[in-house]
Amino acid sequence: MSEQTHQNLPHERLDIYRVYLEAANLCADIVANAPYPIVAFDHLDRAMESIGVNLMRGNGQPAGSAARANYLNVAIGSTHECAASLDVCLARCVMNESAHTAGTQKLWRIRGMLLGMKRASISWAVREERAQYGTSKFPFTTLDMYRVSLDGVRWIQQYVEELEPKSRTQRKLDTSTTGTVLNIAEGHGRQTVADQNRFMKTAQEHAYQTLLMLDLMVAKNETTEHRIAEGKRTQVRIITMLHAWCECNEQRNDQHP
Repeated sequence: MSEQTHQNLPHERLDIYRVYLEAANLCADIVANAPYPIVAFDHLDRAMESIGVNLMRGNGQPAGSAARANYLNVAIGSTHECAASLDVCLARCVMNESAHTAGTQKLWRIRGMLLGMKRASISWAVREERAQYGTSKFPFTTLDMYRVSLDGVRWIQQYVEELEPKSRTQRKLDTSTTGTVLNIAEGHGRQTVADQNRFMKTAQEHAYQTLLMLDLMVAKNETTEHRIAEGKRTQVRIITMLHAWCECNEQRNDQHP
């Protein structure tokens, strides 16, 4: 039987798919070369797969259709989660600045291409939009509460180095502080007030969990109030900013429904 020639699927002919595979490979290398595992790796892996799957699904939908736009929106949101995951990886000292910059630039390019495809779909065009996508700075990185949430991750990184390597508390603190960062990033990219606030309130719940874990460690005589004071102040600041964000969002929505 003669060997059949492989026919490229529609998404395989897109430049964005090539860039996506490059980004996926880069992120896989980051995880493989990390000195120790962290929760952000799981988020990075899932979000990277989400970009690819939703790009493929969206590209298979008719141009101008709501389904195509919805799939592309999900893929765009996943680029935000990936970028925030890389920020956490850098804050947790499992990657260097060079790898972080390279990964963020790839993700920013993918985001720009996805936005171009979405605009092209809305205008019933059937090609990728080629444009200059500017600096690779995701919009959520300008938020004070995002920067402070990363400060919380950095503090936890320094703190957990004092704990036993297999401490359950270490894993829980990693989960809660990472959850705060990622939900702020993803919530900021949502279009409706309800969606934004849903993610911001989830981020707030993670910050509360971080506070609880620190207090429980004091209650169990595993640490002192003095040692965790700075970490608690950071989490309280995050919670306060998230609460203010949601209230302001709801007020604007009430005024301009």
